[in-house]
Amino acid sequence: MKRSSAIYRTARSVRPVMALAVAAVYLARKWPAGKRHLQFVRAFRAGRKFYQVYPHLAKDLAYGDRPWQKLDVYWPPHGERLPVLLFVHGGSWNWGDKSLYSLAGARFTGQGFVTVVINYSHFPEVTFPAFVEDAAAAIAWTVNHIDAYHGDPERLFAGGHSAGGHILSLVALDDRYLAAHGLARAVLRGVVLISAPTDLSALQRHLKANLATEAAAGLQAVMGGPDRLPAADPIRHARPDAPPLLLLHGDRDKLVPIEIARNFAATLKAAGASVMLYEYDRTDHFSIVLDGVHNRPDRPVRLLVDTVEFVQRIGAELSSAVKAPPIS
Repeated sequence: MKRSSAIYRTARSVRPVMALAVAAVYLARKWPAGKRHLQFVRAFRAGRKFYQVYPHLAKDLAYGDRPWQKLDVYWPPHGERLPVLLFVHGGSWNWGDKSLYSLAGARFTGQGFVTVVINYSHFPEVTFPAFVEDAAAAIAWTVNHIDAYHGDPERLFAGGHSAGGHILSLVALDDRYLAAHGLARAVLRGVVLISAPTDLSALQRHLKANLATEAAAGLQAVMGGPDRLPAADPIRHARPDAPPLLLLHGDRDKLVPIEIARNFAATLKAAGASVMLYEYDRTDHFSIVLDGVHNRPDRPVRLLVDTVEFVQRIGAELSSAVKAPPIS
């Protein structure tokens, strides 16, 4: 993709640390502008209505002492000890809110999940690893409290889009975050990473070549500077005992190219980890989520279907392991 003079001039006029947000907003307006705007409006209206009227929703539950450490819990009207999906939103690590993803809560709750959608700290108030620590704290809260909302802490899954996927990949691959709460990474039965920037070095090169130098500088600033980049880079933490990972990525993603997901999947496989990559055609960084939670007759709800099948497969494996007779 050629560098746009408009975005380049805009990026130069703001702090380098905001360049990623500028890039995201610009790209969100491109596919094409009218169609993208209409999709977002429809999805957010539907989600807002659901958020206001759904009776089985606990809002703004505190999972820590800080103002942003809040989460929402959605549960189906029937069922006990249901599988749990904890969702972490995207937003270039510097914006976003759980209430904007209420439609995700609606869709997954409709599939029989107890759904937890979290807020977390944003740049520039914090840098890495604060937002990863927030996600780990939210997972710990869920393990300890989700049974009160009909959820089964033994069947806890997590999913994140974009920056949220980056955050969850580190929680899943780097033991220190969950260990701070006395938990092992095995508490996560599976992790779904949607359009996730899981190779920060490759992402920096892409941003420099296709957006603006300031965008790459902004990424580095979010992570706390060059010295922290290795610890913040998920691909450097590949390990054989990672939780099962499902990578979902669009072939038209201009913000986080699909090659990043391919390289991450290959690195995980080489390390001996359990990983699957599903590539969605005619799908970009934003439509993958919109198509995944908003019903459209011309686009199947692939994200929802693939995530549910991933959870069901792991659930069946867990059940078989429990029922298997001991080896004498």
